[in-house]
Amino acid sequence: MRLLLVLTVLSLAAVAEIKDRIAAVVNGHPITLSEVEERVAPELARAGAGAAGDAQRKETLKRALSQLIDEQLVASEASALGIDVSDDELQHLVEQLARENRMDMAQFRQALAQQGMSIETVRDSLKRQQLTIRLLQYKVKPRRVSDEEVQAAYASMTRNAEYEVRARDIFIAVPDGATATQQSAARAKADAALRRIREGESFAKVARDVSDGPTAKEGGDLGYFRRGQMLAELEQAAFALQPGQISSLIRVTGAHGGFHLVTVEDRRQIAARPLAEVQEEIRNRIAGESVMKEREHYLAQLRKTAQVDEKL
Repeated sequence: MRLLLVLTVLSLAAVAEIKDRIAAVVNGHPITLSEVEERVAPELARAGAGAAGDAQRKETLKRALSQLIDEQLVASEASALGIDVSDDELQHLVEQLARENRMDMAQFRQALAQQGMSIETVRDSLKRQQLTIRLLQYKVKPRRVSDEEVQAAYASMTRNAEYEVRARDIFIAVPDGATATQQSAARAKADAALRRIREGESFAKVARDVSDGPTAKEGGDLGYFRRGQMLAELEQAAFALQPGQISSLIRVTGAHGGFHLVTVEDRRQIAARPLAEVQEEIRNRIAGESVMKEREHYLAQLRKTAQVDEKL
């Protein structure tokens, strides 16, 4: 769900006790340690124990502090230039974010509360994002991308064209919480299926006979699929096989775990979209990459002229 991705980027609203320790001072504006910790609270919680965990937490805090320093520099620069985001604009952005997550505002507030966040935190983060965008639009102009650059990028895309495979799957289920006996029985059934195929029976027939998968009646036919569309373990096996080859047993754990056998029947290159159809996408991507490079250069220049005292 996109909400979770957004919430990871947003400054988290864990209600932290006020701490006296200052993590940095930017042009006289203090950034507290609690602000830094809130920004990366989930990552800090996931850090392991011991020296490795301590090092991970330290690196995470350093990265978060760097982001907050950049945001403070941007906010100061935007204020000096009279760049602002109105309350009405912010409210529209919050409502848009709720709609993108297929929620009304009441549902959105509830979802945020479950993540330890408030609407105010979301508004604050969206305002920082918008200030950054508007300042960059004012200071960093996208360069003109030539037709030659677009054609070169398109040529590179077509040289590295992806492909898709058509595969079949046999699935032998292992019940959630299965006993050792049940697991052994499932393994024996999967071994027997593999043996039948190696002795000459068709993969499709064996799939119809023994597979517990949803495509068993179709002989385990999964159709054509691209990377990112299939269970990771099956995808890895399928894209490593040539047509006619059969995988070894693949053990998948979890609520719907079990044993899989995969065979690939065909591999075909995904046809590239015509240049006329994608040239503006390519042009915008190259221009966007250029803006991002200029963004980093601009932030570096802001840091050079600012008084920044890091204390972490």
